[in-house]
Amino acid sequence: MKKKLVPLVALCLTPLPQHATASVNPETASNVTTLPEVVVTATRSKENIKEIPAKVEVISQQDIEQTAGDTLTEQLKKNASIGVIEYPGALAGIGIRGFRPEYSGITKHSLILINGRPAGATNLATILSDNIARIEVLKGPASSLYGGEAMGGVVNIITKKNTGKLTGSAEAGFGSFETNFQKAAIGGGLTNKIDFDLSANRFEQADDFRMGNGDKRAHTSYKTQNGTLRFGLDLAKDWRIDVSSDLYNGRDIETPGDIYNGDETSGSKDIDRYGFDISAGGALGENNRLSMTAYQTNETAENYKNYTGWGPYTQVSPYRSYDTETNWQGLQLKDEYSWGAQRFIAGIDYQNIDVETRSYNQDGSRKAPWSPDEGRENWAGYLETVWKLMDAHLTATAGGRYDSFNVETKPTPYKTDFTPNSETFSTFSPRAGLNYLFDAGVRLHGTIGKAFVPPTAAQLAGYSEKVFGSTTYVTKGNPNLDPESSVTYDLGVGYDLARSGLSLDVTYFHTKVDDKITTITNGTTTTYQNSLAAKMAGLETMLSFDIGAPLDWERSLTLFVNSTHMFKAEEEQSGGSMADIHNVAKYTINYGLKYDDGTLDGKLNCRTQGRMKDTDWNTAGYPEVEYPSFTVVDLVMGYNFKEHHRLSLKIDNLLDHNYYEKKGYPKPGRGIFASYKYEF
Repeated sequence: MKKKLVPLVALCLTPLPQHATASVNPETASNVTTLPEVVVTATRSKENIKEIPAKVEVISQQDIEQTAGDTLTEQLKKNASIGVIEYPGALAGIGIRGFRPEYSGITKHSLILINGRPAGATNLATILSDNIARIEVLKGPASSLYGGEAMGGVVNIITKKNTGKLTGSAEAGFGSFETNFQKAAIGGGLTNKIDFDLSANRFEQADDFRMGNGDKRAHTSYKTQNGTLRFGLDLAKDWRIDVSSDLYNGRDIETPGDIYNGDETSGSKDIDRYGFDISAGGALGENNRLSMTAYQTNETAENYKNYTGWGPYTQVSPYRSYDTETNWQGLQLKDEYSWGAQRFIAGIDYQNIDVETRSYNQDGSRKAPWSPDEGRENWAGYLETVWKLMDAHLTATAGGRYDSFNVETKPTPYKTDFTPNSETFSTFSPRAGLNYLFDAGVRLHGTIGKAFVPPTAAQLAGYSEKVFGSTTYVTKGNPNLDPESSVTYDLGVGYDLARSGLSLDVTYFHTKVDDKITTITNGTTTTYQNSLAAKMAGLETMLSFDIGAPLDWERSLTLFVNSTHMFKAEEEQSGGSMADIHNVAKYTINYGLKYDDGTLDGKLNCRTQGRMKDTDWNTAGYPEVEYPSFTVVDLVMGYNFKEHHRLSLKIDNLLDHNYYEKKGYPKPGRGIFASYKYEF
C-alpha cells in the first residue's frame, strides 16, 4: 500500500491547471453509487442534468462517505471548489463565484436550501451533516427562482427518503484530539401507505486540536448532536404528504479568539437550531401537479466570554455576553404544468424572518444590544418555462420572479438610542438559458440572469445616536436604497459518455454587480447609499475519468479534478479605483483518485487553494495582506465485509500541513479517525 501511496501524494503536491470533476460515472461496478441524472434545483422541477443550461454540480452519497470531515462545510469545500470561511467553534460560511464567504446575518450572497425550502440558518455549521442523499450545488444567479441571497448560487441539501423495505445503520468511531462519535439511522415503509426516516448523530472533540506545527490550539474542544425525523403518508393515487424535522444542538463549544491574542480572548457558546416542515403534493389530471411546503425554523446562540475589557484584557469567570435568536416562517406553493415536452413551473413564496438580540453585563443583568431587533417579510411570485426542441436536443429555459419586501427595525428592550421604522421595496429578476446536447455526448450550455440581495433593515430603516462629549453622532438608514443587483452570464462546453468513462465540463462566467451599498458620512451623520460596483470572472472546470469503464473492469478507478479559477474578483473603492475582493482565492482545486471494487474503496483528495487578500486587523493602520497558497491532502479508505459490516479510516490533513484559511485561526494538523458501521 505504501508503494502505491507515494506517487498519489506526489500528484497532490504538483500544481494542476484549473480543471474540475463532474459526476462520477462508474457504471461498470454494480455496487458503486452513481450520481443521479435528475436534479431539481436548477428549475424547481425534475430535469436531466445533461439537458439543463444552468451549471449544477452534484455531491453524491458516496462522495459524502468518502470525504474526510463530518460538517457540511467540509463536504462543500472538498467536492465543489467553492470558497469557505471557518472558525474554530462551529462557525462557518460559503461564497460562490467570487463572492466573499459569509457566516452570519440573514442577508447573504449564497442561499442554502433543505429539500428546496430555505434552510433557516445564519451559520452553516448548524445545518445537518447526516441523512443526506445528495447535495446539489447550482452555480450562478438564481433569484429568478429563489429570490434574494441567490446571487452567487444555491446549495440544496436533499435528505434521504426511504419508502421501501426497512433499512438502517449504526456507526461508532474515535480518533485524534480525543474525538468520539456515534451515528444511527433507520427508515422505510411501516405499511404500504406509511413510511419514515429517523437519524441521530453525536460528536465530541474532548481535547483541543493540535496544529500542523505541533502546538496545541487552546480552547477548541466542542460537542454537538443532531437528528432528523420524517413521516410520509400516501393519501391517494399520486397524492402524498411528508412531515419532517431536523435538530442541531451544540454545547460547550469553545471559541479561542484570534491567535494574535494568545488565550486572552477565549469564550464559548451554546447553539440550538431546529427546523420543521410539512409538504404535500399530487397530480391534478395527466399534465398538472400541485405541491405545497410550509416551514418554520429557529436558530439560537448563547455566547459566553472568559474576559472583559479590550486593552489590556482582563481574565474573569465566564459570563453570558449576548444571545441571538432568529426565526424563519414560510410557505411555498407550486404548480407544474406539462404541455407535450414543454414545462411551465409557477409558484408563490412567502417568508417572514424575525431577529432578536439580547446583551448582558458581567453580573447577568440586561443591557442594550449593539443592534436593534429586526424583521423582514417577503412575498414573491415566479414563472419558469422549460422548452424541449429539435427532438429534445435543444433545451431552452426562461423565467422571472417578482419580489416584494417589507423590512423593519423593531422596539428593542434597553435600547433607547434609535427610532424603530419600516420600509418597503420590490424588484424583478429574469433569467434565460440554452443547452444543446449532441448525440456524441457533447453539450453546449449558457445562461444569463439578474440577481439581487436585499438591503438590511438597518440600511433601510435604522436610526441611532451616540453621544461623545458634547457631540451627537447619528447613523440612519436610507429609505431610497435599491437592492444590490448583478447580471451574470456563463458559457460552457461539456462531454459525458458512460461507456468511455469520461465526463468533463468547462464553464466561463462573468458577473457585474451594481448598486453595492456603502456608508457615507457628512459631518456627524452617517447613512447608506448605492454607489459602488464589483466585477468577477472565472473558469470552472470539471473532469472525471473512470479507467475501469472502457476496460470493462468490475471496479472503478477514477481520476477527478474540480476547480474554480478567478480571472477577476474586484470591487470598486470610494475613490473610484478597483481592489481585490478580500477572502476570495485566486483558485481552488480539488483533485485526486477514487477506487471502488465493492469490497474495498478509497479516495485520495488534494485541495489546493491559491493566494487571497485580507485586512490585518492586528497591525496599526490595518494594512492589506496576502495569504499564502496551500495544499491539504486527505485519505479515506473503507472495507466492506460479510454484507452488513464496514470499517472506515479517514485521515484529515495527511501530511500534517500547518495552514490557515483565515489569518489568526489556523486549521488542525493531521487527524486520524476510525469507525465501524453495521448496515441492514
